[in-house]
Amino acid sequence: MKFTYQSGYKPLPGYTIKRGIGQGAFGEVYFAVTDSGKQVALKLIHNKNLEKEMRGIQQCLNLKHQNLVHLYDVRTDDAGFHWLIMEYVAGEPLSSIVARYPNGAPAELAIQWFQGLAAAVQYLHQHGILHRDLKPANIFLENGLIKVGDFGLCKIIADSAQAMTGEVGTAPYMAPEICNGIYKESVDIYAAGVILFELVTGRVPFEGQSVQEILKKHLYDAPDLTTVPMPFKLILQKALAKDPRQRYQTIMDMAKDVACAIPTTEPGATRPADVTMPVGADEIPEVIPATPSMIFQQRWSELTGILLTAIIASAILAVAWPSFFGRGDWSHLAPLFFLVLAASASVMIPSKLWVPSDDEESWTRRLMHMSLGFVLALFALWLEGYELPAPWVPANRLEVLHTWQPGPTDVQVLKGSWAGWWYGVNTSMPILACYLSYFGLMFMVLRWWKVTEVHRPSRISIWSLICVAFWGYVLLFLLPGQHQREIGFLTVFLTAVVCQIACPWKEKGALKPKKKLRLATA
Repeated sequence: MKFTYQSGYKPLPGYTIKRGIGQGAFGEVYFAVTDSGKQVALKLIHNKNLEKEMRGIQQCLNLKHQNLVHLYDVRTDDAGFHWLIMEYVAGEPLSSIVARYPNGAPAELAIQWFQGLAAAVQYLHQHGILHRDLKPANIFLENGLIKVGDFGLCKIIADSAQAMTGEVGTAPYMAPEICNGIYKESVDIYAAGVILFELVTGRVPFEGQSVQEILKKHLYDAPDLTTVPMPFKLILQKALAKDPRQRYQTIMDMAKDVACAIPTTEPGATRPADVTMPVGADEIPEVIPATPSMIFQQRWSELTGILLTAIIASAILAVAWPSFFGRGDWSHLAPLFFLVLAASASVMIPSKLWVPSDDEESWTRRLMHMSLGFVLALFALWLEGYELPAPWVPANRLEVLHTWQPGPTDVQVLKGSWAGWWYGVNTSMPILACYLSYFGLMFMVLRWWKVTEVHRPSRISIWSLICVAFWGYVLLFLLPGQHQREIGFLTVFLTAVVCQIACPWKEKGALKPKKKLRLATA
């Protein structure tokens, strides 16, 4: 993703760009700081969309609500370009969070997140404003608080007969009546229903190869609610009705039913799972925010299933290698299995439990993985039968602190092995240093967290395996002999395979999330 301006550029007096954080049809967004150290987001508005974007911004410039991204000001630089100064939200977009739950987020979290969305939309509607582009990419979760942003398409609520021209939203979240030029609160309520559907199922109700195909499904097809848990079915059936008059009339009415989708009951009491209890209160029941500890627990729950898959995959690969490629040498089986499993856990656990904030560079992760590589190196030495350094062990009798001394057979075997085509025996470093340097560098030079992402290019990326194989072989000179090199190379290569097999993968649809639908004047 190439941005117009680089780090250090000062587009406006008192503001310094640190890095680009997003691009879209309406402009580019940068993370910046003021001269006093305040973190802000700067949006460079494209001139081709200037009138449309400025219209939405001006309508929302003075709005203040805890669930809305705050807009501070609009400035013009020396070149005549317009910049929007707004609140910097360090949290993740809801689209990234939804991607971690390919089968749907836990109901409790979906309910809590929806309350923040509903509060923001209700505030806009109370001020006579439609958002018109509600989608997970425009919704952020920061410290358990939902914030709705991207007001470029906001518009004053129009008469039902008034038609619009131009970009009106994102196809998977567009209400059917938009084709007829009808823009009322029902448009945002329908989009909120699509978001709730996505939260509880992991997918949008209508997908297709083109925006026209998706829009046609919005117009004529009933959403498939078979995978929607009860009682969300009743809520979504109403929220996604084709006729706006059959939907919830306000977002608050919908939010009340969502808040009671999983109500509490007295000890010993039972309640049918398919019944939505009526809500008579005027206010939404109080909902506890999604705290970091709660999110951590959800990620850990997801991780347990991934680790079980990793155990099975590691065992199969450890058995398959000597059976098909290892000339029947089963001496590698046990250490290879435990090393691949340990290395896979070292990659997957940090990737799933720790999500760095936007201002953390990839080197933070690289150094963390390098530290885990050092631990893996010590584990590999222990599996080889070496005694590890400890305060109570005399250093003069620790083999790991001495260089490896090969015999004549070892040299001949290495020359005839693929592990010795380029490199001879390494007797220049202590054994401990050999293992630490190999595994430490292997875990630092590669971006291992990429193989665990849900939206990676494919379930098994050949390019990722090629990169791992390349660096795994280039660094083999650090390990002393043939046996150690084969174990080291196979460990890192099979780890890349296991991580991609075990981690969930969700193919991106043919329609890009940022693609908009253009409609002619109705």
